[in-house]
Amino acid sequence: MNTRGIKMRTALLGMLISIPAYAEEKAPKLTGLFPHGASRGKTVTVSASGEFPSWPLDSWLCEESERETNLTCKALPEKGKLEISIPGDARPGIYWLRLYNRVGASSPRPFLVSDLPDVIEEEPNNSSNEAPHLEKPSLMIHGRLEKKGDVDSYSVDLEDGDVLVADLTASRVLASPMDGSLQITSVGGFILTENDDDQGMDPRIVFRAPAPGRYIVRLFAFPAKPNSSIQFSGGSDYIYRLALTTGPFIEYSYPLAVGLAAPAEVALHGWNIPEDRKTIKIAANGGRGLDLVRIPGAANAAPLAREDCKSITEEEYVKMGRLPEPTGTLIVSGRISSPGERDTYVFSAPGKENFEVSVTARRVGSLLDPVLMVKDADSKTVAEKDDTDSGLDCTTQFTTAENKTYRIEVRDRFSHGGRRFFYMLRIARPARAFSLKLASDSFVLDKGKKLEIPVTVDRRGGYEGKILITATGLPKGVSSTTAESLHGKDSAKAVKIVLEGDSTPLDIPFRIRGSDGADGAETCWAGYNVPGRKAPLTKAWLTVKGE
Repeated sequence: MNTRGIKMRTALLGMLISIPAYAEEKAPKLTGLFPHGASRGKTVTVSASGEFPSWPLDSWLCEESERETNLTCKALPEKGKLEISIPGDARPGIYWLRLYNRVGASSPRPFLVSDLPDVIEEEPNNSSNEAPHLEKPSLMIHGRLEKKGDVDSYSVDLEDGDVLVADLTASRVLASPMDGSLQITSVGGFILTENDDDQGMDPRIVFRAPAPGRYIVRLFAFPAKPNSSIQFSGGSDYIYRLALTTGPFIEYSYPLAVGLAAPAEVALHGWNIPEDRKTIKIAANGGRGLDLVRIPGAANAAPLAREDCKSITEEEYVKMGRLPEPTGTLIVSGRISSPGERDTYVFSAPGKENFEVSVTARRVGSLLDPVLMVKDADSKTVAEKDDTDSGLDCTTQFTTAENKTYRIEVRDRFSHGGRRFFYMLRIARPARAFSLKLASDSFVLDKGKKLEIPVTVDRRGGYEGKILITATGLPKGVSSTTAESLHGKDSAKAVKIVLEGDSTPLDIPFRIRGSDGADGAETCWAGYNVPGRKAPLTKAWLTVKGE
């Protein structure tokens, strides 16, 4: 080859070398995990589904509360295979997993950690003859309805009077596109009980064995979005976790809320709960939000609202005869104990004020479809609410007149009732507050360039204050502007913050914070929606790219 040709090849090779290796690389997309959970103290090999242009990938895990965790995840040599290790002291519950490389990150997907032993479904198990026998009916089954027409069956032995709880997690948390159905049958196929929708589209069965013997638990599904098919549905994304237990299963705590300032006791309601575990002590000074109440060996946990409030029960109200004077937030825990029941609370206000009244039921696992009504002393309806845009729970507002008495009424929309129709009635002055929302859960900053991040602002209760919005938890060398959201301006509903810097390439979780600009008393974190999760997550992901 002549000298000119050698020079041209050398120049071309130099150009290729100068192109960053990540120019052709793409961020991973994680759509699912299987199995999607394991019990404490185990190490499990997990198959990840999605798009992985490069392998191996790095991973990041956090708890449901978004705190750091001692779970570990590493990519195995085989593409799409992960090894997740759960320490024995890990908290049971939901964990969120991201996969990432040097150009971006996947959206988070849930991984479920349990106190109970777990098994993985194996085919064939379509019929009672093929149903695998479960020696210990207190475990978690990780399964998948992998094709159209698929039916999964499991057999268990029960003694006379045993209470078996079969609880499916699919549409909730795992965001499976399935509307599941559960049945318990005899070995001969006679249906003893069944359920379609209990927790949203996920079924739950509580079955008391009428006689000792072997029983079949059968599971199938229809598509969550109805179509013209007339057969059972299935697919690679029809994943589920089925809890089968004759051990403790907690449905709810009572009361459903406790204050922050003083210790409290709550009673646990559910099935197979030992007598010495039916009352739990709650420490003072807990964090605001939904806490989770657990006992050893239970298949699940019960949500407990923690708030700066006065909390009473329906039974305590009956003794008092009327609600306490509303000096702050008041929460009443109650139950529509029988069909057609209407719970009424007498409420007096010292003057003309605005009040917000809400009923929370479905969000905490109740079967109640609440209807809320406020009437004055002349039985005139001053406020009424059924559903809201976000679900079946309801919220309404009304203005009181000076020295007038009102009646707040809670009932079920279809006049149903029973021990599982519990609710939380909240009475307070409308909170002047705000929330922030992100359109994406991950962002990419090119080293030396600027990155704009749009933030949507939602003002509630007539909040008119200035809101200062900025990014926190950024790596060294990356800075954030502070945007001002001003009432009455275009920025009242949306702003943009700008990140820039010369940080070395890295990947890191970060948050976007909003504060009131005065003493910081009003603070919130910008959130983004995750399929299957009721509340937004707030830890977003930042990838800094550069040579």
